[in-house]
Amino acid sequence: MTETYVCAHCESTVTRPFEIRSIIRTCGECEENGRFLHESLVESLSALPDEELPDEWEAMPLDERFKTALQRGLIRITRS
Repeated sequence: MTETYVCAHCESTVTRPFEIRSIIRTCGECEENGRFLHESLVESLSALPDEELPDEWEAMPLDERFKTALQRGLIRITRS
């Protein structure tokens, strides 16, 4: 079984044989070094109501969107 992680900058994906919230690596596509979020976290961002999001939302990298959503209480992380 593999898990998919999404680059916070260009949204390209990589797979890994483990499941954690995020990994830090250099992207093979955009060459940015940064956070790759687990695809389930990225999917949770797309379900947020537009009226709750800041104006600059679309310009923010995925990891900043996730941090902002957590701070605003729009999403919660639960332990399994």
